[in-house]
Amino acid sequence: MEVGSSHPEDRAWTNEIRAKRFRGEEVPREYEARGLTKDRKTIWILRRNSVVRYDGRPAILGNIVNITEQKRAEEELRRINQELKNFVRVVSHDLKTPIISIEGFASRLLKNFEEALGERGRGYVTQINASARRMEMFVSDLLAISTIGHAVSDFEDASCLEIVENVLAGLQDRFRESGIKVVLGDNLPVIHCDAYRIYQVFENLLVNAMNFLGNTNNTKIEVGYEDRGEVHQFFVRDNGVGIHPTDHRRIFDMFYRIRESAKVEGTGLGLAIVEKAIKSHGGQVWVESKRGKGATFYFALPKDPTPR
Repeated sequence: MEVGSSHPEDRAWTNEIRAKRFRGEEVPREYEARGLTKDRKTIWILRRNSVVRYDGRPAILGNIVNITEQKRAEEELRRINQELKNFVRVVSHDLKTPIISIEGFASRLLKNFEEALGERGRGYVTQINASARRMEMFVSDLLAISTIGHAVSDFEDASCLEIVENVLAGLQDRFRESGIKVVLGDNLPVIHCDAYRIYQVFENLLVNAMNFLGNTNNTKIEVGYEDRGEVHQFFVRDNGVGIHPTDHRRIFDMFYRIRESAKVEGTGLGLAIVEKAIKSHGGQVWVESKRGKGATFYFALPKDPTPR
C-alpha cells in the first residue's frame, strides 16, 4: 500500500498531533485517519508513531495499516443496526394499536354478553384477552430493548427510594395476592442516572424475583444498597427456587428461559433489558445463586456516569 498524502480534511489535526509529539506533549500512540493513495483514492489507515533520535535529532518512527475494509464493514454494520432499530419501532407501533383494540373488544364482550357467551365462550374470550396482553408485553419489551443505548439519555439526580416505591406501588396487587413480604433498605441513595431506565431495572428484577419464589414458605424479597467507593451497588434478593450456576450468565441473553420458567408469564426479555440499561450507565449486573437457595441480583453503577 502506498499512501501519497494525508486526506485534506484530516491534514490539519494529523499535523497537530505530529507537532505535539515532537514537543513531547501527550498524544495518542496510535490513531485512525484518512489518507490518499498515489491515484488520489481515499483510504482509512491506522497510524502507530513514536519519537526516536536519528542523527542526533528527533524523528518520527511509525507504521501504517490499511483498515479501509474494516471501516467499511463497521459502517455497514451501523447501517444494518439502524435499519433493524427502525424496523422494530415501526412494527412495535403498528402492532400495538390492533392489540389494544383486541383487548378492548374482548373486555367488552365479557362485560356486555357474559351470559350469552356461556361458560365455553367466556373461556375463549378470556384466553383471547390473556394472549393479547402477552403480545402487548412482548411488543413493549422488544421496543424497550431496541432503544436502550441507541440514544444519549437525559441524566438527572433521582432518588432510588422513590423509584423503588413507585415500582412497588404498581405491583402492590400482585404482591398482596401472593402474600410476598418486601423488605426495602432505608439507605437507598440519590444517584445521577436516567431515572426511567433505573425504574425499568428495579421493575424487571422485582418481577423476576416474584416469578421464581415458587412454593417457598415465608416468601420474601429484599431490596438493598451498599456504598462501594466509586460505585453504587444495589441488590434484589429473594428466597425462591434459585438458579443453577450454569445459567448465571445465560439468563441475561434475549429470549433465554430456564426450565423453571416454563409456566411463568413473560417475554424472556426482562433480564436482557436490565443488562442493557445498566450498561448504558457504564455499570454491570450479575447474579449469585444456587438451586433451592434463592437468588441475589447485584448491579453496580459508577457514581460519575457517562451517558451512553
